[in-house]
Amino acid sequence: MSIVFAKLAISLLASLLVIAILLKKDALTLWLEKKSVNATLLIGWVLLRLLPFIAIYLIAGQEPTSDVNGFWDEGSKASLGQIVYRDFWSPYSPLYAYFLGFWLKFWYSPKMIVLTMALMDGVAILASYHFFRPFQSKGVFLFKSLLYLLLPGSLVLCIIGAQEDVWMWLFVILAYLIRERTLRVAWYAIILAIGLLTTKAIFVLILIPLFILEKQKIRLLIPMVIVGMISLAILYPLVGWEFTQPLDEAKTLRAPNIQSILNPLFHNHIGVGEKFWNWIGLAISVGLACLAALRLRHADFRVMLSRVWIVLYATMMIVQQSAYSNYIFLFLIPLVFYVIDWKNKTQIALLLIFNVLCVVHPSYWWRLGMPCYMTPSDPTASTELLIDYLMQICIVGLTGYFIWLAFPRKEEV
Repeated sequence: MSIVFAKLAISLLASLLVIAILLKKDALTLWLEKKSVNATLLIGWVLLRLLPFIAIYLIAGQEPTSDVNGFWDEGSKASLGQIVYRDFWSPYSPLYAYFLGFWLKFWYSPKMIVLTMALMDGVAILASYHFFRPFQSKGVFLFKSLLYLLLPGSLVLCIIGAQEDVWMWLFVILAYLIRERTLRVAWYAIILAIGLLTTKAIFVLILIPLFILEKQKIRLLIPMVIVGMISLAILYPLVGWEFTQPLDEAKTLRAPNIQSILNPLFHNHIGVGEKFWNWIGLAISVGLACLAALRLRHADFRVMLSRVWIVLYATMMIVQQSAYSNYIFLFLIPLVFYVIDWKNKTQIALLLIFNVLCVVHPSYWWRLGMPCYMTPSDPTASTELLIDYLMQICIVGLTGYFIWLAFPRKEEV
């Protein structure tokens, strides 16, 4: 449990720093208005990403754990020229392992994977500045960037967990920014297609509401179909149907989610693990996202995407059986930079609690043996199990709160 206590200690310290910074919000925002965005973001990244990386992995000599072991298996084999899905198993899109493998050419170590995740997180923040610039002053954005870099959900999951989920947000806003600059729907479609090929299968979910709102549907669809056909023409002769390996992730039972909480209350009679729950989860998350998108069809794209992104992936986090609380890293940027009201003490307090719980729970749950509760007495069989179950309830409840916060009201549209 040492890693659990370490994550908890770092999370609490980071939360205290966030509170301290918020107390100086007005003065810091005014001071940041006069600073260079690129230089300030670089300094912030060095202080809150690079230095923690150096302290943990180089000075303390800690070795990366958890998901990094799987990423290392994929990236190292890809760097040696092996074929994804055929020579090694991967739950990710086909280009993911090769992107990691590229960076391993510079430093052949699992620690390079963690550094790569930190670099991509920094790029995502920089791209987010250009994305949100019309709605926020320089000082406001830089202040929120500082908060984002300090929040446990980004700090710990990036540097200790080495999570890649923020890549999906990066690709979709890059696609939009390139479209704005070139005025070409084709480039927008190509970047989205590359994003799908480089990240996870769940990236395809955001394409559904984006397609519904797109006025130039054929121009969006044709480049994506071409990229898809080329990818299939390369993959199928090499690996056959093994390119469907990422779909196996839906079979992996994790927690917390609505099913994991309800299952013991119904004495294991709700069919946990059955495929129909996956389809129900997809229908709910995509359905809510499409409803939110339609409500925001007349809003600015940035407003629409920020809210729809949170609704989609936060809902997925609690309705999909294979999702777990690390997925907070998927939607933390739009939540921090657009949806959260940083003057609202209730929202701030709940966000901090949410961050701490999402960081600590996966490690705690895994070290308990990934329990699946079957009867109402199971969660109370021990103090450790009761703590786990209560954390699950809190995470699901808080996720629902932030979905509600992001979902557009009729009076707002």
